[in-house]
Amino acid sequence: MADGRRFPTEPLRSVRYRKRAVGGCGPYIDVTLDFEPAAEGVVFEVRDGVLADWEWPDDLPMFFAATEAGVRQELADHAGTVTAAVRVVLTDARAHIVDSSEYGFKIGGQYAVRAALAQAFGEPDDA
Repeated sequence: MADGRRFPTEPLRSVRYRKRAVGGCGPYIDVTLDFEPAAEGVVFEVRDGVLADWEWPDDLPMFFAATEAGVRQELADHAGTVTAAVRVVLTDARAHIVDSSEYGFKIGGQYAVRAALAQAFGEPDDA
């Protein structure tokens, strides 16, 4: 276990990271996550109905797994300063027919964690 601050100490609801592709350049990202205290480690869940209206349901496991990978990677990057004991729930997401990708969802997970850490510890969000 890391020697850092425990994350989170209280629930952080509706932490959203959103980025729209500008002029057709870059991924479209829009994810909303809840961060709740857990006994230990990182648990990732997807609320029922997230992206239920997406035209290609075969994409959803890839999008959800990429979001989880981004969350886990960002928390691992902070392992020296933060002890993660968190249940992360993907509560909402939006996808764009052209500009959404596995990469975009991974970035969304990473930046949502950055925003949650900033909120939890009262630090500027550099996202």
